[in-house]
Amino acid sequence: MNPKLLPILEKIIARDSVLSPFHADRLPQSALAYIRHNYRMDSFLSDEEQDLIETLAPFADHIADSFREGNAPDDSVYHLFDDGSLWLKTNAYSSIWADATDFAVEILLPRMTLNRMDADLLRAIDMDDAVESVLADFYSSFAHILNRDCGIPFSDAREHWTAYSRQIGDGAREEAELGGSESGRKEGERFASEYTINA
Repeated sequence: MNPKLLPILEKIIARDSVLSPFHADRLPQSALAYIRHNYRMDSFLSDEEQDLIETLAPFADHIADSFREGNAPDDSVYHLFDDGSLWLKTNAYSSIWADATDFAVEILLPRMTLNRMDADLLRAIDMDDAVESVLADFYSSFAHILNRDCGIPFSDAREHWTAYSRQIGDGAREEAELGGSESGRKEGERFASEYTINA
């Protein structure tokens, strides 16, 4: 890195709370991409400083993968970088993490509910077991409601869910399953109410 960049990076870090946890000489790729994206044409910097920011590696040089919440340009997105760092970008704020695993452990896992974007990120950073745990919570809650309200054995619940969920489509099915225990309870109650009516 060009030594002339260090004081500019320090100046940006002092101004931008998203970058406050980092030191200019030890910035992860996600932070450098964030800086280049947000400051290469910012009037806060002089023309010469902007030119130096422009010398940072382009975003695409170090991106490992991106996971978007939907298809709209302003939807939330996770940018995962080659060094394992993460840039969470929403239309309201950004968050930079030196290690995507730390983000997963501190932010995603305590919720015990995921969306497709969360699940894709967890799989990409080899945390498939966390996704499986949320799915298991869903199936366990669903099975409990079916057993309690309909007398359906626990072992048959997944088969009933597979048949029942065909009517809602794959996207809604995945969303429900990633909703964990609470979603399993709601889907179980919905199934039970229809099961009772049809019985």
